Amino acid sequence: MQLFLVRHANSNFGASTDHQRPLSQLGLKQAAQSAEYLKQSIQSTDVHIICSDALRTKTTALIIQQHIKAVNITSNNIYYNARVGEWCDGISTHKSVGNLILVGHNPTMSSLSMHLNPTLVQRFNPSCVAHYELEIQADGLKLPAQLKDFFKPDAI
Repeated sequence: MQLFLVRHANSNFGASTDHQRPLSQLGLKQAAQSAEYLKQSIQSTDVHIICSDALRTKTTALIIQQHIKAVNITSNNIYYNARVGEWCDGISTHKSVGNLILVGHNPTMSSLSMHLNPTLVQRFNPSCVAHYELEIQADGLKLPAQLKDFFKPDAI
């Protein structure tokens, strides 16, 4: 499986709740850059996106979906405050998918990235993408995953 961890793009503060924070103008540019990177990196139509149900992650996921023509987005509240183990469970349940994109929040995206392969020491800024090649076995994820690339948008 090709696994892509994406931190949501830059968001505005000032919404009535943290869940309702929209992307900023900078965030919209960042998300488009990350989506273009993903479009160039994914060579298949077998793509699924999982994200938290926060507005900023859903918007980032929708921008990615528009660029790469991914068919499915799964948005779930469990991924809003998910721990690494919950994200790993989500990955495992999609083991038949060729390309899986996870759009989430920090510090969890950084922690998940370090769990998959502790060699990544980059800061996981908004809209950054970590690309892994990952094998899923009957008893779970085969670690460490192979870090293929780390993308950082120009608009940071």
